[in-house]
Amino acid sequence: MTETTITAERLIGRFGMVASVVDCLLDANGPGALILGDAGIGKTALINEVVFELGSRIRPFYVYAGPSLSEVPYAALAPLLTALTPGQTDQPRAVLKALVTELNPEGLRDQSQAVLVVEDAQHLDDSSAAVIAQLAAAEAARVVLLCRPHPSAPPEVLSMWSEGLVDRFELQPLTKQEVDELCTRVLGSPLVPSASAVLFRSSGGNPMFLLELITHAKSRGHLLQRNDTWVLLGEPGAATVRLMDLVRNQIMQLNPEQRQALESVALAEAIPLSVLQRASDSHAVDELKELQFIAISADAARHVRLAQPLIGEVIRQLVPTARSVTIRRRIVDLLDSRPETLDGRLRHVTWALESGATVPDADILEAAQLANRLFIPDYVERVVGAIREPSLKLAAQVELARAKLYGRDPVGAGLCLEGVVEQATDLRTVRQASMLAAQLAAGKRNGPEAVLRAADAWAEAVSRLEDATPGFDTKELATARLGSRLLALEGYQAAGRHVEAEQELQEIWESTDDDESRLLAGTLLAESLALTGRAVSALQIVMDVEDILAASGDRRLEYAEFVMRRYLLALLHAGELDVLDDYLQNHIAQASNSLIYFGGMLHLAAGTADLRRGTIGAALPKLSQAAEVLRLSDAGGDLPDALAATAYAASILNRTDTATANANAYDALLSDHRHTSLLGQAYTVAARAERVGVQAAVSKLMALADAAATSGFLSYEVEILSLVLRLGDLSIVPRLAAAAEGCEGRSAEFLAAYCRALAAKDVNRLVEMSDAAARDGLDLAAAECATHALRILETRGDKPRQFEAQKLVKQRNAALNKAGASAAEIPPDLHKLTRREQEIAALVQAGASNREIALQLGLSLRTVEGHLYRMFAKLGISHREDLASVAYGARHSGLPGPA
Repeated sequence: MTETTITAERLIGRFGMVASVVDCLLDANGPGALILGDAGIGKTALINEVVFELGSRIRPFYVYAGPSLSEVPYAALAPLLTALTPGQTDQPRAVLKALVTELNPEGLRDQSQAVLVVEDAQHLDDSSAAVIAQLAAAEAARVVLLCRPHPSAPPEVLSMWSEGLVDRFELQPLTKQEVDELCTRVLGSPLVPSASAVLFRSSGGNPMFLLELITHAKSRGHLLQRNDTWVLLGEPGAATVRLMDLVRNQIMQLNPEQRQALESVALAEAIPLSVLQRASDSHAVDELKELQFIAISADAARHVRLAQPLIGEVIRQLVPTARSVTIRRRIVDLLDSRPETLDGRLRHVTWALESGATVPDADILEAAQLANRLFIPDYVERVVGAIREPSLKLAAQVELARAKLYGRDPVGAGLCLEGVVEQATDLRTVRQASMLAAQLAAGKRNGPEAVLRAADAWAEAVSRLEDATPGFDTKELATARLGSRLLALEGYQAAGRHVEAEQELQEIWESTDDDESRLLAGTLLAESLALTGRAVSALQIVMDVEDILAASGDRRLEYAEFVMRRYLLALLHAGELDVLDDYLQNHIAQASNSLIYFGGMLHLAAGTADLRRGTIGAALPKLSQAAEVLRLSDAGGDLPDALAATAYAASILNRTDTATANANAYDALLSDHRHTSLLGQAYTVAARAERVGVQAAVSKLMALADAAATSGFLSYEVEILSLVLRLGDLSIVPRLAAAAEGCEGRSAEFLAAYCRALAAKDVNRLVEMSDAAARDGLDLAAAECATHALRILETRGDKPRQFEAQKLVKQRNAALNKAGASAAEIPPDLHKLTRREQEIAALVQAGASNREIALQLGLSLRTVEGHLYRMFAKLGISHREDLASVAYGARHSGLPGPA
């Protein structure tokens, strides 16, 4: 380990606790340790690391308690009591003496400390627990007890803690950041954030569960490496042999009533508490809650779920089929109505189908539709085949097509849709099939034309049904025609005809009373407004659309991604980048299955936001990850823009190979007639500016800017002209200023002011704007303002001010390569440090190395490193130099320095 930074240790997220336990066992007058944690949380790994660190300074002895031994006196200690005669095995004094002798052979006690490690201490029999307490009290050995917190540890174990014979340590699940770190270490390269979020949700931060998820997902081909990035292609699942053995062992420790109740929850979750109490022993339910096997929600029905969802998957695999059917039938009989929760409704249908009960085809279709909205395509493929009613089979075909699209089988999806619109006898099926056909066309070869063809087919189907069915509801027909027209307007937008579509969308938005049509019109209108320079107005529309979504019940899931895409677009063009970051973080933190299928769009938005603010070092990896995800799943046609943005970001950082590879991949899509945006084309041109020559690049960019202006894409025009300015062509400043003044949003306001300062050659204003941009995290703008200020000073020959401007430019350019905001810029609070940590901080400030600190304080080198690791985390820093400057800065800012 170097003296400048704390490197990652073998136990991610546990380094500080390892150091604390080591401190505890090294202290001549210190106690032992009681380490509490759930199964798989890493108790054994932690103590193994402690033993490794202590090395020859201790002599470890291991005993293993277990449920089968808990009723036999001293059974857990038997491996250490081989010297006892049969008549002595039930004599506490003889047992203690034999144990002391075994742990401390003649001549070894003074050389190293005996440490007794007790695995699964919650199963210790009372006699063993009592003699271990006596051993610790007599200081004949240090005791380390590894114990699950539920059920409560034996009274003798808890009394050892209350009497100070052991210190208590509780292992918590890994945080999201620690899960990211562990995934990267295990896989050898980063996992995209959306996939990591899904694994974090599924594992609950339990390290063993996480490792099983990774192993199982890789074996199923759901976890795939793409250019040093790992992508999740489907639900990971984790019914592995190891996990099944662990869960089986946990279940076997429960009594029959508890097992039956637990199996009921696993098979029926979420199940109303009242139903579970009638289907199972109510006392067993209470005990499962106490043992933290189950969690009860606060809603009116008090739905019960497993505390660890992953265990539910395993239990469902373990329960025999006959027993499963019996439990399910009992619960179905007790349910007064259809389950209220979404997952409950899905299970209700599969239960009935698997048990041979008759399920109405309409219920199966509804379940398939719901499963698609929840992005569970495997479920859809399992159930739609059970639909027999001819009038519903075409609707089932649509849901199967949607499931195949999510399952990355667009060809299969297209085959499922063939003939559906032409044969369907209900307007709802026509609507769903037409919109899905348009979604399949998005971003593909001749995509806009395909969307328009789908709209025409929809309109023809409405006319066919009207002619074939006298007395058809006129309002439904009008709504269907309006839907087909909205799809045609979406086709116009796909072809770049936003100005042409806007007025009609505005009229529909303001006049229709059909919520679904209004939602579609408003969302499409927001897209047109965002691209034509009115991003703030677009955001206002989206807010109203969100209200419609919120009131639409389960249907909101169907349009969530459709609306989200336009919301992110509006946020980007309005310059509301912090709002966008918060939105993405919150959405990814929910870790819904949609991340598996639409994560690429979210990563592209995150990377584009960083590109807009100029934190290029942070933008490039996000954009690269977005491109890799989108290569595998690109439902919205985002891959070309992702490749173009990645190429441009790489070019700014002089990553020539990366820029060239992505620009070439972009060209390959163009040659396949993939629909691309003007901004994507501009990014690719700018990425190649150094190779093709600045003048040639500027000429191409100006042609694209003219095309944007002709189409009314004021937002694109501003972005493209900004690229021209970035290449050093100041002649476009007046045009850029006029375009920016015509746009809404803080980005446009800043750009207009920037252009005015450039036109006036106002050095002071440019420096002020550079400072303001840096404070707001707009690193590229800050660098450009500083660079232009320097050029003006050089032109004027203002030598005295050039030196300061050069320093500012150097500082601003250095910020472009960083991966995020520098934590050292944020003043930490030294009051967060413990007394020992303040002692270490003082020695660091005095220039002491880690080894010198260890010698002076009588600690191990690893313990010092552990303290520094925790201190860095508390203070939000990452280097020893930061700690030294923090201590110095604290004294000069009125804060007390370390004692």
